[in-house]
Order: sequence, then structure tokens, then C-alpha cells
Amino acid sequence: MSHEYPQSWRAGLGLILFVTALIYLVEAFRPSALLALIYSSLAGLLLAAALWVVRWGNRIAALLLIVAGTLIFWHHAPEWETMVLSLGRNLNLLTLFLLVPYFGIIMSVGGYLTALKHYIQHCEKQHKPHPYRLSTLLTAGMGVILNLGTLPITYRIAEESFSGFTRKKMGMVLLRAFGFCMLWSPYFVNVGLVLVLFDVSWTSIAAPGLIMAVVYMIMDFIFFRRLHFDHDQPVYRQRQPAPDNSRSGRTIAALSCWMLALLSLSFTLDILLEVSMLTIVSVLALTFPLFWALAIGSVREYIQTIVQDVCHAFERLRNELAIFISAGYFGVSLSYTDLGDSVSQLILALSFESVYMMSVIIIVLTVLLALAGVHPVIVVIGIGSALKPELFGTSPGFMAVLLVTAWTLATQLSPFSGSVLMTAGLTGVSPWLIVKKNALFVLALIVVLPFILYLLWQMNLV
Repeated sequence: MSHEYPQSWRAGLGLILFVTALIYLVEAFRPSALLALIYSSLAGLLLAAALWVVRWGNRIAALLLIVAGTLIFWHHAPEWETMVLSLGRNLNLLTLFLLVPYFGIIMSVGGYLTALKHYIQHCEKQHKPHPYRLSTLLTAGMGVILNLGTLPITYRIAEESFSGFTRKKMGMVLLRAFGFCMLWSPYFVNVGLVLVLFDVSWTSIAAPGLIMAVVYMIMDFIFFRRLHFDHDQPVYRQRQPAPDNSRSGRTIAALSCWMLALLSLSFTLDILLEVSMLTIVSVLALTFPLFWALAIGSVREYIQTIVQDVCHAFERLRNELAIFISAGYFGVSLSYTDLGDSVSQLILALSFESVYMMSVIIIVLTVLLALAGVHPVIVVIGIGSALKPELFGTSPGFMAVLLVTAWTLATQLSPFSGSVLMTAGLTGVSPWLIVKKNALFVLALIVVLPFILYLLWQMNLV
């Protein structure tokens, strides 16, 4: 049973979370042992607060990780600073969760989402509508930056702009298209996590990740013809007067410039700066929308919206706080054990020293644990902290892409993942029905994507 804090407490904890993220970003550019201890201690405080209010399943998982990590630390007796710092190990990921939604806020404040809806309405009146195809492209495009927030935004655009589609099928189309972004976008937490685990740069996995994403989309189009729900509710919109397309067109052009500038700046800073892409994206999420709001004269509305978001930040991220902080704590403790060699040797034996079979085993293990309710971050941190790429004759980049793929497929099939739960809420169906409809698609990808990754490895592309 979970509890709830008074609103004033939730706002205070949200402010603490925001301040903790700011301290982390400062320390990332100006390393300081004192600052690291401060944000790690604050992370421990947020973890304790989150454990009181999260769902019982997440609470049990987090407590198990904390207990297991503490027992390992107790046995190996590291310095106390190490245990405290381990609480802040995944703060980079939580900072990404906290700040990336600011991109969506400026898109809303700037009127870009409304203009996009009007533009699509105009296009539908001028041409034969292709609601599923266009929704796939919208999700794959906007999802690169907006993450999970893309699903409700695109679904709402579909409801208000398209005619002649069915609700459940549209929800599944958006869910599958969302997976395209997870395989390569630097704005996604799973990509950021593996970069940290294997100490690789985003540029080293961007090309193979994008190739995997393209293959994923091809499989999506192949399986689209098999996608069908019984008693799926059709949507028919009445024809409405055409919106002012000239104004919408100008706003869409501004949105295109905004996205192009953001992506170009991200890639340029990744080349110029020594910090990780994960940190660069967080800094841009904090600063770029603010400067854009100043440029378009919406800074007051933007700041007011940000203040409201900070007040609700703890409530929005309490589950992530519990899982990610405890998983980071456990991951650091594993580095004091010989578990990595044991797990690597076991997978090597089960795969008969085949890189392809090893890849399939890791993906299947991640998917099965996700089906059982184990968050992919726990699996990826556990496996990523244990695997020794050199034992399999592969590179850290290969392992990074492999675990990104495993996380992506796990979230497509787990009834407990945020994307599946959001799709279920949007379409009004059971998460288990979505899992059932997605099972064959994911099973095919479990065979195909590791094979593509194996070919990329053979060609020395990863």
C-alpha cells in the first residue's frame, strides 16, 4: 500500500530534485568531491522519500536492490564515501528524465503543436489521408526529442486531425513507432545508461543504432498488415472549415528550424566537449528552451509552466527515483564482486561461444524479466555491470547497442512498461491485450535484430 504526501511536501521534494539535478550538472563540468557527495546525499534523501509513496512492486524491487547492495558493501567494507556516492550513480539518468520534458513544454507554449495539428488537417483535406502512416512518421520524428510524451501528443493530434482510423490499431501503431527512437536517440535514458555502463561515446553507437532502427521500422511495416483488433472503435470526424494554413505553415517552418538547431547543437557539443552526450542533452534541455522562449516572446508563460512542473516533478518521477537510485547503488556494489566473470562465463557456455546466440540470450532474458515485472534498468545495469565484452571478442560499443536493443524490445512487450501502460490508457484496452498483439512482432525482432547487429560486428561497424 502506497501513501501520499501533502501537496506542499511534494512541491518541496520536487524543488529538492531540481536543485539536485543542477548540482550534478555543475559537478559534471567542474568535478568536485564535495559536490558529488552533496548530490549523492540528496539522492539518498529522495530515494527514502520515494520508497514511501511508490507502488508496492517497485518498492519491493528497490528494497531488494538496496539490501543486496548493502550486504555486498558490508562484506567488502569499502570507504563510506563510496557507498554514499553510489546513491548518485544514476543521477545523470534522472536528470534526463527531469529536464527533457522541457522541450515539450516550449513546443506547447510556442504554439507548435497546435500549428502541427492544423497543418495536418489541411493536408488531409488536400490529399488522400494516410492516418497510420503519417502518425508513424510523427511519432518517429517527434519521439527522438520528446520521449514518452510523444505518445499522448500524437494520439491527440490523430483524434483531432484524422478521420477513418480505429482507436486500438492507432495506439499500437504509435507504440511500435516509438521503439524506433529508443534504438538510437541520445535523448533517451536507455541510450544514456549504456553509454555510462560501457564508457563509450554516443557517436560510436549512433550509426549502428540508427541502422538497427531502420530495420526495426521495416519490420514494423511488414507486420502492420497483421495488426487487427476485434470490436475496434472507428473514428469519423466531421469536415470543418480549413484552418489558416499560411500561419500554420510559418509556425511549422519555425518548429523545423528549432528541431534542426537543437540536434545540430547537440552533435556539435558532443564533438567539442569532453562530457557525455547524456550531460549535453540535459544542459540543452535546461537552457535551449529558455533562450527560445526569449526569442519568441513567451518567456513569462514558459517560466510559469516550468515552475508548475518543478512542483510536480517528484510526483511525476517517484517510481524512477526509487528504481534508478537503488539500481545504481546495487550496480556499484557488484563491481566489488567476481559476478561479472561468472555471468560472462555462463552466457558464453550457453551460447556455445556464438556472438549471435549470446545476443539472443541476453535479449530473451531481458524480455522475460520485464514480463515478470522487473524494470529493464535493473536488468541492464545488472547485465551491463557483469558482462566482459573482451571475453566474447566484441567491443564495448557492440554490448551497448545490444543492451539498448534488449531494453527497447522489453518495453514493447512488458505490460508494466511506461509505453505499454500509456498506450493501454489511451486506447482503453488491457496492457495484456497489447502484449498479446505485439508478441509475434517482438519475437520476430528477437531473431532479426541480433542478426543485423552480428553482421555490423562482422563488418567492423560496431
